[in-house]
Amino acid sequence: MRCLHCSQQIGTLRSLVDKQFCCKDHRVRAQQIYSARASRDSHEDFEESWAVHVATPPARKPASFGPGTGIALAVLATLLVLFLPSGDGVPRAQPKSYLPSTGSLGSGFSLPTPSRGSLSIREDFRMDMRDWQGALGGLRDEWQKAGEAAVRIGSLKLWKPTLSLSDYNLAFEAQIQNKAVGWAFRASDAKNYYATKIAITRPGTRTTLPRAEIIRYVVENGRQVARSALPIPLSAVDDNSTYEVKMGVRGSKFTTMLNGQMVDQWADTRFQRGGVGFFSDPGEKATLNWVSVSEKENVLQRFLSFAFLVHPTAWPVAAQGVQ
Repeated sequence: MRCLHCSQQIGTLRSLVDKQFCCKDHRVRAQQIYSARASRDSHEDFEESWAVHVATPPARKPASFGPGTGIALAVLATLLVLFLPSGDGVPRAQPKSYLPSTGSLGSGFSLPTPSRGSLSIREDFRMDMRDWQGALGGLRDEWQKAGEAAVRIGSLKLWKPTLSLSDYNLAFEAQIQNKAVGWAFRASDAKNYYATKIAITRPGTRTTLPRAEIIRYVVENGRQVARSALPIPLSAVDDNSTYEVKMGVRGSKFTTMLNGQMVDQWADTRFQRGGVGFFSDPGEKATLNWVSVSEKENVLQRFLSFAFLVHPTAWPVAAQGVQ
C-alpha cells in the first residue's frame, strides 16, 4: 500500500494503524489540501448555478441507408445538373416585354434532347421589335406601334426566339380592321412555313354577326401550295372583331381554336421544326395585342415531376394552350 499524499510505501507497522498515510503529518497535510479544494469547488458550483447553460442536443443516431442509396443520390445529382436551368439561363426581372430574355435562349435551344428546360415566353409589344425578324432583312419595316401595348401587322415577321422549336402552343389576341389576320408556324425562314388566316367574308352589323372563314396553306420554297378554306361557325366569330386564337402544334397535327371553340384541325408532314410569325397581305389590316408561345413538357420532365415529387412549376415551362 502507498501513501495517498507522498505515494511512498507504507510500512508494515504503520499499516496496522493507518492504511492510507505513511505518517500522521501526511494525514494532516492531506486533510488541509482536501478541505481547501472542497471549499473552492463549493464556491465555483455556487457561481456556476447563475450561469446560462446552453443545452447540448443529444447525439442523433446516424440514419441507415440501403445499399442502393448512393447510386440513387448520384443519379439525382446528375439529373439536377442536366435539367435544371443554368445560372445564365434563369429568367430575371428586367424591363422587357417577355421572359426570359433572348440573350439566354440562344445556346439552350440548340442543345439536343433532353433539353435544360422548356420555353415559355410572351410578347406584349410594350418595348421594341428587336426580336422579330423581317422577311426583307429590315430594309422595309411595315409594322407600326398601335398604342402602348399593340402593333399593327405588316409583311411577314418571324419571332426569333421560337425559330428552333418543334412542338409548342401558340396563343395570341388580334383585332381585324380590314379583311384578315394571318400567322405562320413551323417557319424556318420567310420561304418555308405553314400559314393560317382568319378572313372576314361579311362584316357584322347591328343585327347580324360577321361571317368568317379560316384559310390555311403551305409556303414551300417561296411557293404557296395546298390552300384550303373552311367556314368558321358563327358562334366562334366575335362581333367586335377581337379574336383570341390558340393553336396546338404537335408532330404532324395542328389544331386551331377561336374564342374558345375548335375551328380547324389538320395534318401535314413537310416541316418538322420552326417558329411563329405574323403577316398581313395587301389590302388586309390587323392589330396584334399580345402573343405567347410555350413548349409542352417532354416525357422525361413529366417522369421527374412524378418520381421525385417535384411540382411542375419548378421547371421553366408552364404548359398552356390547346388541350
